Amino acid sequence: MSENKDLKEKEVITDEYEDELVLTLEMEDGTTEDCIVLAIFPLEEKQYIALMPVSQAEEDDADIYLYEYSEDEDEQPILGDIEDDDLFEAVCDRFDEICDEEDFDELVPTTEA
Repeated sequence: MSENKDLKEKEVITDEYEDELVLTLEMEDGTTEDCIVLAIFPLEEKQYIALMPVSQAEEDDADIYLYEYSEDEDEQPILGDIEDDDLFEAVCDRFDEICDEEDFDELVPTTEA
């Protein structure tokens, strides 16, 4: 059974990312990381989410976090680890396809004028 991660919408969003959906991800070690939602997408009858840390938004080699995505009865996001290696590879491939379909530069925010 996969461990769920708490995900809360950030109440105060920095000015430079005010047009992006920024969520706070609580990590296993108790720290938090503000993340930009890049995509929520289906694969094999489940939903998955791709997140990028705000702190890495300007980096060419930013980390991308992929999780199983669902919502509770109050429509609050719930994230679960993708523990199966083959499934994780399939989710990665699907996200790569999305990036190819969309112009990835449009998915990843930038603060450049």
